[in-house]
Amino acid sequence: MHRLSHIRIKNFRACKDVSLPLESYTPLVGQNNTGKSSILQALSWVLKPAALSVKDFHDPGQMVEVIACIDGITNEVLGRIPEEKHRKAITPYCRDGRLWIRASATGAITKKLIKEVWDVEQCQEDGEPGHWRDYPTGLPQAVSALLPEPLLVQAMHDIGEDLGKAKAGTTIKSLLDEIMGPLLEAHAELNTALDTIRNVLTAEGDHRSDHLQQFDADASGALEHFFPGLSLDLDLQVVDVKEFFKAGDLHVTDKTTGDRRRFDQMGAGAQRAIQMALIRYLAGMRRGEGGSPSRRLLLIDEPELYLHPQGVRRLRQALASLAQTGFQVVFSTHSPLMLSRDNAADTVIVRKSANEGVTVRKPLRQAVNEAIEGAESQSRAFFELSNLAEIYFAERIVLCEGKTDRRLLPLAYERLYGHAPELDHIAFVSLGSCADIPKALLVLAAMGIRACAVADLDFAYTHARKGGLLDRNAQDMADTRRILAHLQPDHGFTLNNNGLPQSDNQAGWRAADIWACFASDEEGKTIAEGSHDAMKKVGVWVWPQGCIEQVTGADDKGEDSIIVQEEQLRDMSAAKIEQQMPTFKACFDWIRSM
Repeated sequence: MHRLSHIRIKNFRACKDVSLPLESYTPLVGQNNTGKSSILQALSWVLKPAALSVKDFHDPGQMVEVIACIDGITNEVLGRIPEEKHRKAITPYCRDGRLWIRASATGAITKKLIKEVWDVEQCQEDGEPGHWRDYPTGLPQAVSALLPEPLLVQAMHDIGEDLGKAKAGTTIKSLLDEIMGPLLEAHAELNTALDTIRNVLTAEGDHRSDHLQQFDADASGALEHFFPGLSLDLDLQVVDVKEFFKAGDLHVTDKTTGDRRRFDQMGAGAQRAIQMALIRYLAGMRRGEGGSPSRRLLLIDEPELYLHPQGVRRLRQALASLAQTGFQVVFSTHSPLMLSRDNAADTVIVRKSANEGVTVRKPLRQAVNEAIEGAESQSRAFFELSNLAEIYFAERIVLCEGKTDRRLLPLAYERLYGHAPELDHIAFVSLGSCADIPKALLVLAAMGIRACAVADLDFAYTHARKGGLLDRNAQDMADTRRILAHLQPDHGFTLNNNGLPQSDNQAGWRAADIWACFASDEEGKTIAEGSHDAMKKVGVWVWPQGCIEQVTGADDKGEDSIIVQEEQLRDMSAAKIEQQMPTFKACFDWIRSM
């Protein structure tokens, strides 16, 4: 199914120069006032350019330029364009199923609007074109057949405009357009009746009312005394059927109470739900249009506003369904509930800085492909990270290997600093396995997300070496094996064939306990601290004592132990935590400094 696959926005509102990929379903996430709405507006504008105001130019002295790529234009899609002359106009500019278009506008003083298509003969390479030409005759109609006027649903404060007026681009106008044709075909007598009324009431009507003719004559006679040579007639305009739709109101009836009210008298959540329901209904009407070449761009600013969490989940599913039934969906959101494993990979993070203006980060799907080699490793990293909606809504991501760190670290942070880590834009997320940390760090770096990790000491000697974070043949590995072999006879723990700790339930030793024993040895402590410092340089904090339980003083692992440690932290003051568990403060200070 064809779609807009790429857009570049230059000098439009907050966007100095922004490029981003687009899929059939693309969420945009970011803090307030980062430019998400500007991106939606630019997407709408490139398909239906209109005169811009001064506020639409980032630099009024420069040109606004929006470039878009339409992908997936197959011969079958082209064959569905109704007019043959329009098909002939667009076919030469579609290469390998791709078409590039550009809309540009000069400043508000000397206004000029230009619509162009790529010059295929001069653009021999892939990527954004460098040569353009004016739209030839018939091409605008062909592009409109493929991608009709976008449906842009503004933020909540514009819902009255969207549902109350049949203006171009509004939900209600789109709904009326969908139902008007079939209705008029089914009720042709409506136009016949209106023609009869028009002939009776209008000045040019074939059967103008005698009463109106008499008024015209009498009024003209009275006017003759004052202004000879003039005449009057009362021309009563009769609206067509479409005007009746424009004048209509949308009402909502409570089936329980029987109360019937205009939609704008409903609560904000109900209004938003009505708006989203109508959009879903539009998609349902489009589902049967298998022969249509069009795929409409649906742009929604914060669709989840005022909706109950269950309503947000249903909305997410509905929009995903729309993306498969004749719509391409792009929306901005502040809700992790609007993301799922199925769509998180295509989510675009939007940021803004004083120097660069609006910037976007690579989607997860693209970052995984660029950062990791090998399909199996890509698939695993993709699966793990696509489950973590939190990574899209924070400035710093702290990867944890298990639920103990994931639950205790945010609590300790809040107790030490007096507020939750989210207020510092820090998110602690659990990968479930420390084996995934090296790949996850690579992917997050490719996405442009600041990330680090917290892990047990054993990570420095196992997965950190396998993942290329540290040299697996370094001298400290040989020293570590030597010290463990020296400690083993006295303590009775078990070592693997590779000389590293192995859990042994019968002997009462867990691997974590063996590493804690290693870190408490005088020589082992020196090596552990050296590994700790080396890991910090590659973005990973390993507990120099062995594991987090060694920091809190817990004797065991598991759910019961986690609950006891949580209660312990809640009962302690910040000063007491810093005094008795200083490693927490050192870890958090390191995270905050990154």
